[in-house]
Amino acid sequence: MSKKDLSTLLTTGLGRRDVLRAGAYTAATLAAARVLSPSGVFAQGSGPETTKAKLGYIALTDAGPLFVAKEKGFFDKYGMTEVEVAKQSSWGTTRDNIVLGSGGGGIDGAHILTPMPYLITSGAVTQNKAGTPMTILARLNVAGQCISVGQEYADLKLGTDAAPFKTALEKKKASGKDVKAAMTFPGGTHDLWIRYWLAAGGIDPNKDIQTIVVPPPQMVANMKVGTMDTFCVCEPWNEQLKNQKIGRR
Repeated sequence: MSKKDLSTLLTTGLGRRDVLRAGAYTAATLAAARVLSPSGVFAQGSGPETTKAKLGYIALTDAGPLFVAKEKGFFDKYGMTEVEVAKQSSWGTTRDNIVLGSGGGGIDGAHILTPMPYLITSGAVTQNKAGTPMTILARLNVAGQCISVGQEYADLKLGTDAAPFKTALEKKKASGKDVKAAMTFPGGTHDLWIRYWLAAGGIDPNKDIQTIVVPPPQMVANMKVGTMDTFCVCEPWNEQLKNQKIGRR
């Protein structure tokens, strides 16, 4: 506290105890500031905090904003001149690389399913349940997710009502064949959507059908060889399935 400030306090009628208390508050504030910012506090410069980042994405249309930004030079425009956009093979790989971080050969961030940042932060889906704190910077897309079924169910003309699908699955199971539903990551939006759709049609997703994990780019190929009866994934794989006449969405 300066002599001028002290003089002002005394002349305004404050007592000695008030002056000591004010001085103590000032000292505590300065001490806290030194702990939080040992190198001092400086005004933010004109550029970004870092010019580099390694960002992952899965081959889905909702990753468009990320790789379009890279191709159009938007990162460079705002000072991020060393951004790498790296394709990931699956959501599980994306998770593992985020936990590793770019310093460990992984990535700094990614286009990712909405629940995953919370699951990774809490440690619910990480090795040894060790959480890795994450921050959601932006919502890139909230559309484009579809549920598709194999061509053998085309005559059912399924829509929001999965009840006819239940009868068909029961008939298939009675013949001794397995019935499977595929999604891309346990607890992810695709997992939640397909479970909700099945349950609404009277199909217990935990008992009446086996749920399996398949990376998005492998959905169509797996449906072609009969790995699953239905799947939920984001475009363009549902449209690819339809175009190849392997199933319908």
